[in-house]
Amino acid sequence: MNDQLLILAAIATSILTAITGIGGGMILIALMPGLLPAPAIIPVHALVQLFANSSRAVFGWNHIHWRFATAFISGSIVGGIVAAGITLNINLEYTPLLIAAYILFIVWGPNLQFKKAPRGEFFTIGLFQTGLSMIVGATGPIGYASLLAKGLQRDALVVTTASMTSFSHLIKVALFGVLGFAFISYWKIILGMSIGVIAGTFIGIHIRYKIPESVFRHFLKWLLAILAIRMIVITFL
Repeated sequence: MNDQLLILAAIATSILTAITGIGGGMILIALMPGLLPAPAIIPVHALVQLFANSSRAVFGWNHIHWRFATAFISGSIVGGIVAAGITLNINLEYTPLLIAAYILFIVWGPNLQFKKAPRGEFFTIGLFQTGLSMIVGATGPIGYASLLAKGLQRDALVVTTASMTSFSHLIKVALFGVLGFAFISYWKIILGMSIGVIAGTFIGIHIRYKIPESVFRHFLKWLLAILAIRMIVITFL
């Protein structure tokens, strides 16, 4: 039953992200505690999201803004390597608490904005987004917010975010492999969820402009908050 629920969640959250460009990864990782062992949540999520984001990037390849993406990728490599050492010193049984705290901050915390874009903006975003993602799993809103401020149109916003996040997850998967995580032990659920997110991307692309974005934004905020509270509760049960 857990596997079926995770696959359905993968499809639904991938549809959501294909429409809005954000939120599906955070909802998916918020649903995973209790359905997978805590130490497996972030590595499995990373590999599944690699398929989800890369499929969005491939389907909309001509909309990618490479000027932002290449700077982000450079920072991601540095951030991932630094964070890999930190994960060795964290009790992964409490990973859901870190994820919940991060989600609540993103949803309800202050909206950090700069009057002028800092130098090396997307290199720095790549460094922190990938580094933090090694610990809490889903950090797409960091880069998304900066791209939104650049005035990108909806297709370019969704696809450029997907291309950047793909590299974050690729680096994470490689580093978790080096750290010794046994992805092969979870191959069945990874395969099922990966097929699910690719199918969800295909569906979401074709209904992207048929659903008001404002409806999803409002729904997303409250759903993420509820899921974060659920994660805190089940950690102590």
